[in-house]
Amino acid sequence: MMAPDNLDLVQKLEQKVDQLLDRCQGLARECQQLRDENRALLKEREGVCSELDRILGKLDGLDGETP
Repeated sequence: MMAPDNLDLVQKLEQKVDQLLDRCQGLARECQQLRDENRALLKEREGVCSELDRILGKLDGLDGETP
């Protein structure tokens, strides 16, 4: 049987480990959310770049031409 001081230390250690595991799980969820957000932003960026390329392509045809 453990001495009361040792039992108290083991319980405190277990609490700390549980807190660290909870924090780790929270960080893992946050990381996944950031990955999802980043993926969405990259997709949006591709759309904007594609639209800009389309517009710039129209402007390329206007070199010195009168409308």
